[in-house]
Amino acid sequence: MDPEMKVAQQRLSVLELAKALGNVSEACRRRGMTRTMFYEYKRRFELYGIEGLKDLPPVHKTHPQTTPPEVQEKIVALSLENPTWGCHRLSAMLKLQGISVSGPTIQNILAKNGLATTYDRLLKLEEKYLSRAIELTPEQVVLIEKANPCFKERHVETSRPGELLAQDTFYVGQLKGVGKAERRMQCQRSF
Repeated sequence: MDPEMKVAQQRLSVLELAKALGNVSEACRRRGMTRTMFYEYKRRFELYGIEGLKDLPPVHKTHPQTTPPEVQEKIVALSLENPTWGCHRLSAMLKLQGISVSGPTIQNILAKNGLATTYDRLLKLEEKYLSRAIELTPEQVVLIEKANPCFKERHVETSRPGELLAQDTFYVGQLKGVGKAERRMQCQRSF
């Protein structure tokens, strides 16, 4: 007897035991099976007979309609070129190039690559720029500066910490214990 048929016979014996005892819970307890599994095997036996009690073939790890890797790379590249575009606009642009991918699929691909939000894409652009991997367009620079104001200071370089310091001060309010004349003098000096 082949192993698949042996497994099917064991499962059939649980079904028969439950019928003989008149108690599904007791039959499952004796055979070490959950009630959920029992009812699944019962359903399969009623639909397909003894063949339904055999182990099902394994589920494939890949889906036949999985987005090809080259299309995924194109989606990531297009989203980095245009970081403010949403998944439906990216889908429309790809459709113009002859590639049909739905908006939710694009969102899943972007999420898997850590680019789900506009902010994530801008951070990735900044990271690539700082590693000298890409050159930014003026539009991309403006978007990154909005997301990260420190990016404006990327041209400032010093040989050691504290070498270059510029600070503007503006006094607002009153100093306790300082007279009006002294306050006027302080305000005049600060401008």
